[in-house]
Amino acid sequence: MDGSSRKIPIVVQRDLQLLFSDRLLLVIMFVNFTIDLGISGLSLAAMIRGFNYFLYIAPGANLVTATVAAFQSGRDIWRERVLTDLEPYLLALPVSRPRFALSRLLSGMVRVTIVTMPGTVVIAELYGLSFPLFLVSVLIMWIYSAAVIGISDITATLSNSLEVFTTARSTVNVYLSFFSTQFYPASLLPPPVRILSAANPMTWAVESFRALGTGVVDLPVIASLAALSAVLLTAGYAFYVRSMIE
Repeated sequence: MDGSSRKIPIVVQRDLQLLFSDRLLLVIMFVNFTIDLGISGLSLAAMIRGFNYFLYIAPGANLVTATVAAFQSGRDIWRERVLTDLEPYLLALPVSRPRFALSRLLSGMVRVTIVTMPGTVVIAELYGLSFPLFLVSVLIMWIYSAAVIGISDITATLSNSLEVFTTARSTVNVYLSFFSTQFYPASLLPPPVRILSAANPMTWAVESFRALGTGVVDLPVIASLAALSAVLLTAGYAFYVRSMIE
């Protein structure tokens, strides 16, 4: 392993230290998950009869938290590039730009997985998952994190103002949440929305979580999510590297 490769864990460690230095953010993330699951979930479930709607939408609360955490990582990149002008210093570190970009993407995925771990544990308990199935649920969160980190990095590198970044983030959140099967089965969605939901990482992540609740590991759905996440992560990497060269 060359010297540049050995610097990748150092960059990841730096990002994780920044995450854990803001303990209030970690608390807020879990509180938001609790509100989404407890208040919104129970309120909506009380209006739906015929099946356990609370358990149906429970995974979505954690996936929303993952999306928020991913865009927090993207906001760090945007702030370094636009607000604090810290990026030139970071690029002067003894690590190549492609490996630096790769390490930032990797650290973002790790951060998302860590932030959502309490919620993953809660949902695993609600679904009564065995330990092997719990590990699969963590894997699903890891794969989904790749998708949203890729999207957040694309947004961060294309936004030159906080207003643009915030608007893009809100648009992505609407797409992920309301153009997916987070709240409704695909059969109830209007045909145009159903088409869009079929290419939505939230749909595949939440459906694979629900399958775990029945004791099934839906490999085709997880594979589809992994393929889409790989495409989005690669795009995020390409945009991030390009922003360093400009």
